[in-house]
Amino acid sequence: MKKTQRLSLLALGLILLTAFGASDALAQKSGGGLPAPIEFSATYGSMWGGNIETWNGTLRTATGPSLGLALDIPIHPAMAIELSYTRQDGALDYETRNSTSTLTDMSVNFWQIGVVRGLTSGKVRPFLTTAIGATYFSPEKSTVVVDEEIFSIDSSTKFSFMIGAGFKAYFGESEKIGLRASIKTFPTMYDTEGGVWFGTGGASLGFSGSALWQWEAAAGLTVKFGG
Repeated sequence: MKKTQRLSLLALGLILLTAFGASDALAQKSGGGLPAPIEFSATYGSMWGGNIETWNGTLRTATGPSLGLALDIPIHPAMAIELSYTRQDGALDYETRNSTSTLTDMSVNFWQIGVVRGLTSGKVRPFLTTAIGATYFSPEKSTVVVDEEIFSIDSSTKFSFMIGAGFKAYFGESEKIGLRASIKTFPTMYDTEGGVWFGTGGASLGFSGSALWQWEAAAGLTVKFGG
C-alpha cells in the first residue's frame, strides 16, 4: 500500500521541528542562560507491528523485547539533539489464513539522530521526539522455506523515521537521576520511488513508497552529566 501522503507529512514535520529547534538555539545564545546537562538514557520495552503483504500471506516481524540507548545533547534547556540506538530481538514470521510459522530469528536495529523537546520543570515532564536514520535487519538464517519453496534472505539497511512521546520524572533535589518512559513508532521505508519532472508549467518533485510500521513501548533510567 502506498504511503505517499503520510510520509510527506512525516518529512515536513521533521523539517519544521528541526528548524524550530535551530531558531530557539540562536535565540538562547543571544539571550543568555545555561543549557541543561547532557543526559544518557537506557530503556527496556516491547516492540510489535511490522507487516508486509505477500502474494498469499503476510510477513511479520514478531513481537519481541527491545533495548534502547540515547544520548541527549542540549541546545537549550527545553530541547536537545538526541543520538539513539534501539534494538529488537525477535523473529520473522509468515502468516497465512490457516497457520503461522517462524521463518528465522531476526534482530532489527535502529540508528537515528533527532530532537527531543519537553518541559524544563515539574515533577513529571512530558516530551515529544522525532528522528531520522537507518534500520538494519539482521536475520539469523540466509535461506528460508515458504510454501515448500526456498528463498534467500540477506541483511539489509533501510531509511527510517521515528516519532514518539513520553515523560521524564527525576528523583531528589539534584534531579540527576530519573525515570524515562515513552511510546514510539518506527516506519522503515521499502520499495521507494522518486523523481523530478519538468514541463511548461514548471517543475515538480514526486515521492512514493511503502513503510514497515513498528511500535515500541519502553521505560528505563536517565542520568544527567554536568550542568
